[in-house]
Amino acid sequence: MRHLGVLLGFAAFCAMLTTDSFAQPPKPNDKNIVITPKKPGGDPDRFDESKFIVIRPNGKTPSLVTQPTTPVTPTQPPTGQPTTGTLAVPPPGTPKLDADMVFDHWFVAAVDGQRIGYIQWGAKKAKKNERELLVGVKYQNFTVSRFGQIVSQWGEESTVENTTGEILITGMRQGLGKDQALVLSGVVEGRTLKVTGDGAAKGASDTPWPEGVVGCAREPALFKEKRLKAGESFDYPAYIGVLNRVVKMTVTLEGEESLALWPKEPARKLLRYVSKMEPVGNFKLPPATTWVDAETFEPLKMEFDFPGFGGKVTFLRTTKESATVAVIRPIELFNAQSIRLDREIPGIHRGSAVVYKVSAPKDDDIGSLFPTDARQSTKNLDAKAKTFELHVLAVRGPVKNAVAIPAPGKEFTASNYFINWDNDGVKGHAAAAVKGLPATATDWDKAAAVERWVNRNMKAFEFSQAMATADNVAKTLTGDCTEYAMLGAAMCRAVGVPSRTVLGLVYAPAKDGKPYLAYHMWFEVFAEGQWLPLDATLGGGGVGPGHLKIADHSWHDEKTFAPLLPVLRVLSAKPSVTVG
Repeated sequence: MRHLGVLLGFAAFCAMLTTDSFAQPPKPNDKNIVITPKKPGGDPDRFDESKFIVIRPNGKTPSLVTQPTTPVTPTQPPTGQPTTGTLAVPPPGTPKLDADMVFDHWFVAAVDGQRIGYIQWGAKKAKKNERELLVGVKYQNFTVSRFGQIVSQWGEESTVENTTGEILITGMRQGLGKDQALVLSGVVEGRTLKVTGDGAAKGASDTPWPEGVVGCAREPALFKEKRLKAGESFDYPAYIGVLNRVVKMTVTLEGEESLALWPKEPARKLLRYVSKMEPVGNFKLPPATTWVDAETFEPLKMEFDFPGFGGKVTFLRTTKESATVAVIRPIELFNAQSIRLDREIPGIHRGSAVVYKVSAPKDDDIGSLFPTDARQSTKNLDAKAKTFELHVLAVRGPVKNAVAIPAPGKEFTASNYFINWDNDGVKGHAAAAVKGLPATATDWDKAAAVERWVNRNMKAFEFSQAMATADNVAKTLTGDCTEYAMLGAAMCRAVGVPSRTVLGLVYAPAKDGKPYLAYHMWFEVFAEGQWLPLDATLGGGGVGPGHLKIADHSWHDEKTFAPLLPVLRVLSAKPSVTVG
């Protein structure tokens, strides 16, 4: 169902796409979820969120506080567990549940049979002022590899619901950077979800709330509620916390089949459903197939093709002990999240122009796959063959005689959740970067000085963060391209230069002579009436034709990973690229 909350589809991919890794997450304990009143009293007929806090599976209130930093260390699995990353796991059996536990499902997660982690999906009864409530949680923990370095990624979504399935409170936590997590919660008021965040996430945008949104506790019961016949479908709205929006899910029963899901287990009758999520802008996730028990209607297995992980992702129900076995052979994400070129382009980052021939067989609107701007343009598009040429130029400073464009809005100079420059750390680095510039220094001079400072002072030796906010990067001065870009953009804003981040592809050499286009982030500044690119990971005073832009964003009023969706769309298109 909805890709186990699309928590995997968006959170895991968007986080991993940023080339970084997470601090070790908190782990669910046996007590799971409880609700605790903040203060006594209140009208029992009115659900007042101010009197509640949702306690998470680790027993702590969600907040942007320090997460445990114990590194992920692969260990040998228990006797009898596979060492090859296969899905040879035992069936779930009949779990022993506490009296107030509604269900507690554990799934091992794998890509093409290679284990990547687990998901826990559970719901528990709660009571407030004699009012019966349900608290549902989906918790995700994946371990993969990025350039040979262990990457632990975690996330969680939760809902507080009444006994009829009406959602009252939502919650979302997502690991971001080193010792940092994004935490959003919402209270349903009529047809609006009033969203709040902890710390720097305060001021998150409210979102429209249609009738009938389905939460974590009720969702697995929909199969039994609907009791479809083969070929029939039903729709339901679902809230996606990492995007802070409600989307429509469509579920179709394809039919019944007999399958053996676990080794040495007899085949059983299963119902096969296909779930599709409505597009978000120009992006849509691939459909997911879910198998449920034909008698109990409990979900047992789910599969979908997810290019962000390079293959078919499978979730298979098993025991808690088997699901949480350490991942000892992580998949390498770079292999999945890069595009192989047919040949080398010597000196590309010092060059002036390159023409790329692109084929995107899995996208329905290839003309909008890459934007057109002063640096790049799409030409010779063949919609039927789904091919086009992408012409990319180098830009290393203001272009003479360029047609000036209107100045950008205040959102490109304001401090926000991710590009948060209004703090001593970022402002101090910005002041150091422009120190010594003459009073006549232009905005481009200041931005170029920022690029040089970030390039010389940051250390790119570890990938232990993911979309870390600029103030966090200012403290550590470590990370990968996302950290370089966020800090560079923030420092530019701190000295009054409008900026935005850019997501795209960058040329990367390989030992065998066939280079890659790897997913990458850099930043742009507005100077002399133009948007001009800078990449602090290279420090070249601009970018060459080895940078292919996919999208840009100011991150204004943004507390989710929605700005990363255009990149996921390109990856989902399964493009092949040759040098023209």
